[in-house]
Parts: sequence; structure tokens; C-alpha cells
Amino acid sequence: LFFVTSYSDFDKLAHGPRGTQADQCIYVYRFHPTDGSMVLLNKFGDKSEVMNPAFARFHPRLDVVYTCTEDCHDNGQIFAYQLGTDGSLTKLGQIDAGGTSTCYLTIDKSQSNMLAVNYWDSTLAVIPLDQKTGNFVGP
Repeated sequence: LFFVTSYSDFDKLAHGPRGTQADQCIYVYRFHPTDGSMVLLNKFGDKSEVMNPAFARFHPRLDVVYTCTEDCHDNGQIFAYQLGTDGSLTKLGQIDAGGTSTCYLTIDKSQSNMLAVNYWDSTLAVIPLDQKTGNFVGP
């Protein structure tokens, strides 16, 4: 599966993208390697809830995908979704990224922590992950 994120509020970005703001900002596609085609399975993420998802990271072991919001005015949010084989997304959790314009997520080797990079205010956040579910641990 391919997970594509799109900007939904250009006014909250540190840069000026071209094009049209997205109404739905998360798209899940199935890739067919035999012919290179992609089929849209799901559109998700009303812009009032998930604004400017800038980056997505799949959990290396679980069917969980994370995305972070990019906003240079307010702290970014990180969302965890259970990913169904049909492209469905079920929200597992949401947590504050501890800084603005969150632009990158990675998971440590032990898969017990996520590292979030916040571009606008040059900060990093370490967020504990539940080993069984992939959801965030803590407030």
C-alpha cells in the first residue's frame, strides 16, 4: 500500500507551495507492481482534524502508519493509524509533537520510541511507543 499526504492549509506553512489545497489530505493506494498502476482505496483526513500532514512513516513491524502535521504557528500533531488491508484507517492515537512545523518521524531500532523533528523552532521530541500496538505511550 502507498500512503500519500497532501497540504490542506497553505497559510500555516513556512513555505509557499503551488497548486490547490487538499480537501481530504490522506490518500491510500494499492500498487500493482506488474504494470505499475496504482488504485485509490481510501481518501481520509478532513482538513479540520488533520491539517497539512507533511510526512508519513510506516511502523517496521506492525500495520500502523504515522503522520505529522506541519504548522509554523502551532505545535504539530502526530497521528497513529491502524492500516487495514483494504486501505481503511482507524485512528489509534494523537500526540503533541513538542514543536512547530513537524517535518520528519523515525522509529528507533528497538521500536520503543519515535523521534519527531520540528523544523520551525529547531527542536526534537522523543515519544514512547507501545510495543504491542504501536500507539503512543503517555499524555
